[in-house]
Amino acid sequence: MIYDASTFDLPIRVQADLCVVGSGAGGAAAAAIAAEAGLDVVVLEAGPFVPPTVMNQREEDMMPALLYANGSQVTSDGRCTIIQGRAVGGSTVHNTNLCKRIPDAILDEWEAIRGMKHLPRSRWNQLYEEVEEDLGVSGIESTSYNRHNQLFRDGCRELGWHAEGLDHNRNGCVESGYCSLGCPYDAKNNAAKVYVPRIVKAGGQIFSHCRAVKVLHTDGAATGVEAVALDPTTRQPVGDVIIEAARVCLSASATGTPAILLRSDVPDPSEATGNRLTIHPALVAAGEFDEPVRAWDGIPQSWASSEFLDFEAAHPPQDATEAQRAGAQEVGLRTWLIPVFAHPMSTATILPGWGAEHRRLMEHYENLAVFTAMVHDRSHGTVRPSGEMGVDIDWAPDEADQRELLFGLARSAEVLFAAGAKRVFIPARSLIKLEPGDSLEPLAELDLTAGDLAINAVHPMSSVPMGDDPNEAPVDSRGKHHHVDGLWVADGSLFPTSIGGPPQISIYALGIHVGRAIAEDI
Repeated sequence: MIYDASTFDLPIRVQADLCVVGSGAGGAAAAAIAAEAGLDVVVLEAGPFVPPTVMNQREEDMMPALLYANGSQVTSDGRCTIIQGRAVGGSTVHNTNLCKRIPDAILDEWEAIRGMKHLPRSRWNQLYEEVEEDLGVSGIESTSYNRHNQLFRDGCRELGWHAEGLDHNRNGCVESGYCSLGCPYDAKNNAAKVYVPRIVKAGGQIFSHCRAVKVLHTDGAATGVEAVALDPTTRQPVGDVIIEAARVCLSASATGTPAILLRSDVPDPSEATGNRLTIHPALVAAGEFDEPVRAWDGIPQSWASSEFLDFEAAHPPQDATEAQRAGAQEVGLRTWLIPVFAHPMSTATILPGWGAEHRRLMEHYENLAVFTAMVHDRSHGTVRPSGEMGVDIDWAPDEADQRELLFGLARSAEVLFAAGAKRVFIPARSLIKLEPGDSLEPLAELDLTAGDLAINAVHPMSSVPMGDDPNEAPVDSRGKHHHVDGLWVADGSLFPTSIGGPPQISIYALGIHVGRAIAEDI
């Protein structure tokens, strides 16, 4: 059953075999597998349960309902916006359904530097096959490419760049274009639709509006979770919820999981917990076209370009030559280009200016196309707990990532012009306007450290990186914590590095992998 914890007679104590914190891709999959194996499972979710019937496609309603901090979560210096979900189903409820596997070059590197004896490449392949079948992953029919994605495709072809159609996990899609506000047509094969029903059918319980605060542990063993029920409107604590369980699985995301571990004083001699955050950062460019684009119509993201994404070159093998290692530092190996678009309210907040100037920009809304460059980052940020429930996030691009981001920004503008844009806007503190024929070289000189350009991210990861050596990693390649028995992790924080692409099916895969390991460790 799914319960609203704010309606409980508080305080309350609940006993379970396993408490899973978080109901996104990792948590829902792990909980389903464990419950189906016979464990008594309780899942805690800080956000609400939002069924498709109440998804009204309005930003002012759905963003607060589905997104952490109403979609405005930022790093401590305000430089980066990091968007994450907060509902039953986690970020899978609002995401745009992109499905890509981790490249072999990255998996090979992980095996070389992290051991990964419980999760070799062959195991990943098996997990991917299972997840892709569960989620109904498939390519998008060419008849469903909207005008926005067609422009991206045509611009890449004009430049001679490689571009490809993307795989999604959707079924029965009506192409309304409102994926990022949830799907009222229940066409997303997400955690809430696929794995949550399995949890409930197997006898598991899900507590919404219930935020985990600490892992309880004594003498090197987990004993449960200390949580609070939240008022659905104010999101303030209204009472304590204690889950007594000898097994705890943290799946609270790459920001929530390390914050809980640190707040709980869980030991980590490797000191990696909360210190290795990567975010898959992005910059955007918008192009204005003579004819309407209506980018909000249809499936949002059906094409992408990996012309400047070379995982093999960026991740040379352990026996690589000096030339190969030097080549891995070159610009233009870690950039993924893809169309991206925001609904009116979000667009208005991104565009600079005010009054008449801002209105003039918004008057061209239906003629705008927006492309983004997402960077396979190497910079490491930090996550720290803030008070009883909060999280402080810090991330800044090092010199190499800054160069890659600005390179990608220029390539986004280049594709827009190649597709026929009559002008290109770079949303910065002082709006940058480019005309056809203008040099794009000055974009490489922009200063990201000053915060003039907003960096966006939707894929935080790597903040509790797994590895089989307890001196190098807090968690092993089963997801089991090295230093607290009965404590597990199953979310994107487990990735040893950034993966350079959308992580959802990889997080589902980890959830299944960890869920089975928990069930086998009884």
